[in-house]
Amino acid sequence: MIAIGNNFSGAFLAFLAGAAVASVGYAVSRYVLKKHESKYLMVQMVKQPVQIAFLVLLYLLGGRTPWDRIWLLAGGCLGLTLPMLWFTYRLVKLNDSLHRKEDLG
Repeated sequence: MIAIGNNFSGAFLAFLAGAAVASVGYAVSRYVLKKHESKYLMVQMVKQPVQIAFLVLLYLLGGRTPWDRIWLLAGGCLGLTLPMLWFTYRLVKLNDSLHRKEDLG
C-alpha cells in the first residue's frame, strides 16, 4: 500500500531543496550580472549541470528514502522551476536597469 501523505511530504522536502538550489543559482547570477557581466554566460553553463546533478542525486538517493522516486523528482523539478519564473523576471529587470544607466550616462 502506498502512503500518499508520506509521498507528499517527500515531494515537499524535495521542492524545498530544489528551491534552495534555484535560490543559490539566482544569487550567484545576480552577483555576476552586477560585478562581472561578461562572465554571466559562464555562470549559466555551470548552473545548468548543477541543477541536473541535483535531479540525478534525487533519483539515485530516492531508493534509500521512504518516499517514491517519482514524487521526489516531481517535487525537485517544481522546486527548481517555479522559483526560476520569478528569478528570471528579476534578472531581466536588473539587466535592463543596468543597461539603462549606461545609456543615460
